[in-house]
Amino acid sequence: MKTLALMAALVGIAVAAQDKFKPRDNKDRQEIAGKIVCIGCTLANQAGGADAQCTLHAKHAQGLLASDGTLWTFVDNAKGHTVMTNGKLKDKEVKILGWQFAKAQYIEVSKYQVKDGDKWVPYDYCKTCGWEANHDNKDTDLCDDCKK
Repeated sequence: MKTLALMAALVGIAVAAQDKFKPRDNKDRQEIAGKIVCIGCTLANQAGGADAQCTLHAKHAQGLLASDGTLWTFVDNAKGHTVMTNGKLKDKEVKILGWQFAKAQYIEVSKYQVKDGDKWVPYDYCKTCGWEANHDNKDTDLCDDCKK
């Protein structure tokens, strides 16, 4: 009987844990503006500088330095990995639209914009073509050409 009660309690805890977090939704995305920087170099250049050795392992993985000084790391998935490794984005002013994980200082990239002179160039992701400038895939993972 004690075993049965213990099992029922464990099942109740498991069910409660599953209900604790809801799946992310597009309406939960937030925009963060800042500059794309090498995370390791940025940490090395702070007071007390980290021994980042970013050329050894991270290969100058990029993150977002917000105007308030917060350094955000990108979730390393299909969308984030390209933003982390595209050297053409380094030192560019950007607006990242994505899901923030503030306690960990991570952001999962949904879309982004790059400042080009006085205008912002939007980029959206197609799982076939990759990141494309001046596209809006309307929150799908396929561009218009690939939907055909």
